[in-house]
Amino acid sequence: MAFRRSPLGTILQAFWGGVLAFLLPVMAGAQVRTEMKLFSDSYISPEFEASQKNNYQFVGAQLKTESFSNDNLRMDISGAVAMGAPLMNYLNISEFYYQSKQSDHESFFIGRKKMLWNELDSRWNLGVWQPVFKWNPLDPQEQGLSGIFWQVDKPGYSFMLFASPLFIPDQGPSFEIQNGDFTKGNPWFQQPPQSVRIWDQATAMQYHFDEPNTSQIVLQNSYGARVAFGDPRDFHVQLSYLYAPDNILAIGYQGSLDLATLKGNVELQPQVFFHSLTGADITYRYEQFKFGVSGIWDRPTKDKLFDDQWSQPTFEDAILVSPFVDWNNGVWGLSVMRLDVFGGQVTEVGENLANTPLTNLYPYQEANQIAVLGNFNLGHGERLFAKISYTQSDKNDFQMFRFNTRYRLSGLWSLFGESQILKAGPTDKNNVNDIAQFANNDRLMLGVAYAL
Repeated sequence: MAFRRSPLGTILQAFWGGVLAFLLPVMAGAQVRTEMKLFSDSYISPEFEASQKNNYQFVGAQLKTESFSNDNLRMDISGAVAMGAPLMNYLNISEFYYQSKQSDHESFFIGRKKMLWNELDSRWNLGVWQPVFKWNPLDPQEQGLSGIFWQVDKPGYSFMLFASPLFIPDQGPSFEIQNGDFTKGNPWFQQPPQSVRIWDQATAMQYHFDEPNTSQIVLQNSYGARVAFGDPRDFHVQLSYLYAPDNILAIGYQGSLDLATLKGNVELQPQVFFHSLTGADITYRYEQFKFGVSGIWDRPTKDKLFDDQWSQPTFEDAILVSPFVDWNNGVWGLSVMRLDVFGGQVTEVGENLANTPLTNLYPYQEANQIAVLGNFNLGHGERLFAKISYTQSDKNDFQMFRFNTRYRLSGLWSLFGESQILKAGPTDKNNVNDIAQFANNDRLMLGVAYAL
């Protein structure tokens, strides 16, 4: 018997399926750009696990409201189907909302909408404020919060209020459990150990994932506010607050040894936990430069999440800080930034603890990044966009290159590509991060797109 889904994947599919079915008649009349894609995703590292496929072919599509459209319904939805590899399929609903403009200065939004809550979170795509789509955990993509937004923009200041009875967590890679074992089929899902040593003997492990029902995850309240002063084109200060479930779920586990089969049984269970976020951004623009510093104070609640027989995580408060400098002349751009996380440690309590916690709040504790981008108008409807970034950490011992490019041949046809190369050292109790486990997943993706 097989068990297949991403963490809470069926919950997301059921929720968004209902929303899409309700609004499909409205979508039919919207000014939406539809783009069909064919692409190939290859894993090019010599150390990539030989027992897995190293090349996948996809058919995909993206629905995105035209930027110049006056439609009240706005969306940015993408998805793809992998030929012969269902665990690689994905659906990313980045935005899907309805807007109502009450006046030149006041607007309401309802649905899933991305907002600039905090520069640090949006630049690093950590998923602290807004959830992220982590089909590829090395290239997370920001998604919007889901709820009701009321925004007022006046000369010199703005503010926004947010409230929601719904919660949709981070969307991670899919996995499958068959007969108690995690099966291969998705290189982005890192499975727990298949065996541990008990009584000096290698003991096979069988896993069971207790997925809660939809209401236990989705029906969670949250609220927040954001206020800003000054001119975003000059000196600008922004303060934000949010009380909401953390976009990462806490994983509890308990294990036992089956003396009849001499196999270990491990039961995994996710739980929602809340945190309070306070953010501050200070930015200043001068000609083609933008200077800034952004910070977050993250305070997870200390509530007991599981019964005593479960091994479970406890979370430490954290302060995150990121200074940055941008330069852009319309053709070339340069961005330099740094991230430091102070605190935020996860400690597990209980019996039969794992070597490292199964829940991690942040992908890394320190990083530096430099990015260069180019946007070239080649004439006759042709345009070339390219971005290359280098991210490095001494504390977490990794170096990562990313490259993205898109060559628009005309208003209809485009060629695109992505690549990432990662070098990472081993992890230990002093170096817990979500990067090193993908050190062999160097990747090259090439594709073609057609706009309908």
